[in-house]
Amino acid sequence: MTESEINWPAALRAPDSGEQAAAVAALRERLHNGLRIALSGRGDVGEAHLEDFAQESLLRVLDRLDQFQGRSKFTTWAQAIALNVAFTELRRKRWQDVSLEALLAEGGGLAEPAMIADDVLGADEDRVRLVTVLRHAIENDLTPKQRAAILGELRELPFDQIVELLGTSRSAGYKMLHDARRALKQRLHEAGITGEDIQNAFNL
Repeated sequence: MTESEINWPAALRAPDSGEQAAAVAALRERLHNGLRIALSGRGDVGEAHLEDFAQESLLRVLDRLDQFQGRSKFTTWAQAIALNVAFTELRRKRWQDVSLEALLAEGGGLAEPAMIADDVLGADEDRVRLVTVLRHAIENDLTPKQRAAILGELRELPFDQIVELLGTSRSAGYKMLHDARRALKQRLHEAGITGEDIQNAFNL
């Protein structure tokens, strides 16, 4: 049987320990190779990182086997988990020494083109207007912690790291982000900026 013909969920749950171990090893190698290809252009990822990402991804996939619903190939589903693990860890590493004060100082970065996806609104004038309204709303309509949470999200900090910086619980962090997004949406809608523009630009 070729690798493409493996019934992965069944093999990974196999009662025969030898069969299960072989499936686990094969899946780990596949995840490792997929990550190597996906991250090949990054200078901040070495072999040790790939090993760590593959191992963590494998554990995550095994832990979530019951969540696989068969709407895609199993390996596609597993590789998506692996990429999420890798990029989350890379973002965490990038921001591992950030402070709450530094995060708030990042507010000035909202003017940078990288903060908004290319071709979201088309005209530069519309883009500038959106950023201007958003910055004003962040500075004036949010509490300091809501502001930090939104800026952290825009800078792609992992949610757990945002919560840690704010010194709050996950449930409180979710509510904080929810309330902040709602306030920003309201302000942007009042300015005549559509929900589609907001969603595409900032994933709010």
